[in-house]
Amino acid sequence: MDRNPSPIGPEDCRSRGVGSRCATHWGLAAALSIAVAFVPLVGWAQETPPAKPATPDAEYLRKLIPERIEGTYAAGRLVPLEVAGRRGYVVEPTGEVDARRRWIWIFPFWLGIHDGHGQLHHRWYVERFLKAGFHVAGIDVGTSCGSPAGARVCEEFYERVQRQFGLNERARLVVQSNGGLIGYAWASRQPERVERIGGICPATDFWTWPGLYNVIQFPTRGLDYGLTYDELVRNSSDYNPIDRLEPLARQGVRILHIHGDRDELVPLGPNSTELARRYRRLGGRAEVVIIPGLGHGGTPLYESQPLVDFLLGE
Repeated sequence: MDRNPSPIGPEDCRSRGVGSRCATHWGLAAALSIAVAFVPLVGWAQETPPAKPATPDAEYLRKLIPERIEGTYAAGRLVPLEVAGRRGYVVEPTGEVDARRRWIWIFPFWLGIHDGHGQLHHRWYVERFLKAGFHVAGIDVGTSCGSPAGARVCEEFYERVQRQFGLNERARLVVQSNGGLIGYAWASRQPERVERIGGICPATDFWTWPGLYNVIQFPTRGLDYGLTYDELVRNSSDYNPIDRLEPLARQGVRILHIHGDRDELVPLGPNSTELARRYRRLGGRAEVVIIPGLGHGGTPLYESQPLVDFLLGE
């Protein structure tokens, strides 16, 4: 089923007391679709008075996706990479490096570097990871919606950082919004290379976000599914991340999601609560931290101590 959420605009975000961060990050999934595929979410765009737009400015959202790999860090040094013709990076800690060379892989990639406006959205997280001696990494696979082609680029990136930086064989993933589809798609194909997954309002069921029509439409050529809509409908369980959890459970991958209970863009129930239920039935360990009254944005998603403790824990 396709969801058609009620629009929440920047004015609504300010009325909730979370300022520009809510206005910016409420549009995270929409931003990626505009910037990469330049098509709106089905049922999302609508005419509104100029004084109070239903969405953040489209040009602002488009520029969220950076054209260059740039970033400055108090405790790290950025190393830009190119893998399979795609932009990537590793941020090396400048202090004492974790003895096991553990690392955090961020999906989508741009949350860990400067966006097109010079903001680093995951700075609160990244600086804590670096201070703990963890490397931080990311690779641009666009809004590939969990496609096998996107997962193959991720695998090439994994092999590159292993060769070049000698990182721990098992990565710890941070997956946010549409990055949930991307990260889980790779992880389910390479479960022995994943130790734990931390989700921030992650999309894990592509029937609910972005809907199957957009799963076909959003990815750019070369990162798409290579299927028709009807073919994907018939074979959706072979690709939908929430239907591909068993390999992760067998490998003992631990999962923690944080998710607002008023998230209408990527709903809590089918994307986090249901995932945790299925994962536990498979014998896996999964927890969900529910944030009351929060939608698809806001400070609690960007400064979660439980998520940091989980990702840096033993």
